[in-house]
Amino acid sequence: MEKEKTKLSKKKFAFQTEVFTGIRPTGNLTVANFAGAVAPLLALQKEGKKPLVFVADMHAMTDREPKIAKKYALEVVADYLALGLDPKKCHVFIQSSIGRQISLLTLYLMRQISVAELLRVPTLKDKLKKDQKEEGANALLANYPVMMAADILIQKSLRVPVGKDQLPHIEVAKLLARRFNRQYGEIFPVPEAQHLLPVNILSLRGEGKMSKTKPEGAIFLTDSPDQAIKKIKRAETAFAGEMPEILQSHILLVKSLAKKKGEVEKVDAIIKEHLSGKNVMKDFKELFSEVVEKFLLDFQAKRKDIAKDGGYLASVINEGNEIATINAERTLREVEKAMTK
Repeated sequence: MEKEKTKLSKKKFAFQTEVFTGIRPTGNLTVANFAGAVAPLLALQKEGKKPLVFVADMHAMTDREPKIAKKYALEVVADYLALGLDPKKCHVFIQSSIGRQISLLTLYLMRQISVAELLRVPTLKDKLKKDQKEEGANALLANYPVMMAADILIQKSLRVPVGKDQLPHIEVAKLLARRFNRQYGEIFPVPEAQHLLPVNILSLRGEGKMSKTKPEGAIFLTDSPDQAIKKIKRAETAFAGEMPEILQSHILLVKSLAKKKGEVEKVDAIIKEHLSGKNVMKDFKELFSEVVEKFLLDFQAKRKDIAKDGGYLASVINEGNEIATINAERTLREVEKAMTK
């Protein structure tokens, strides 16, 4: 897609969101979801960035029934809280709580991009190539990049943490912000992608990525420690001295889940012996099992406490929804005023 350049003055906006990111409520989470999506959020919290996080239940409707998105929306917030998301250091809201505002801004932004440009968005082309043909794809899927831009721009977001596969969507958001600003005046900050290091956690059985569609090779946050350990025992590793991608994935996962510095150091020590030609994969699997067991027990205990206190979850979401709504209404008023003056 063509990248447009527009000189904008250094305007101070009425408000802006420093870091904005989203999660899709499409099913039970795995430990790979923690390593790839939650751990970076916890790092942002630690840095004091106070990210605004939204649960993308409207986006999930591109390939899921609305009832599925609704079912998992609250569940995924509870999971993230149990995994360490701190409401004092970030805010979480449900996308559909500002569905009217998002829909209106999506409509206004659609005027700034052509059908041909949308069909050239790499992520959309890949999706169509993989799952369905153009003529059979629903229109919501085609307009997914515009709705994502609306999510970002309505909160006046400055930075959006994304993996490499999502970069084209940020380019669309930047393009639309520049075009709108050029035509109607500076309403939107032009967002920037915050590149996340790729976290490629493979299936324990070496069959592509760890995925909920292949449960035998995935460790779910709902698995009992015994279930998880059985899966780890059957996991593929490597012959002494070799470092295939599957073992690299296991090492990355263990280090992501480890609670103590000593466990990470122990991983390094075992792998050093492995690379020297020693048969230590049994020791590695034992450590893998210990780390996963501690992680699951800790998560499940916290998740149980959250489930008992329904008021806590509701208060977290209500606070996030309120902040998102105030931001969205303010932006929408500015947009409509600029378009009609």
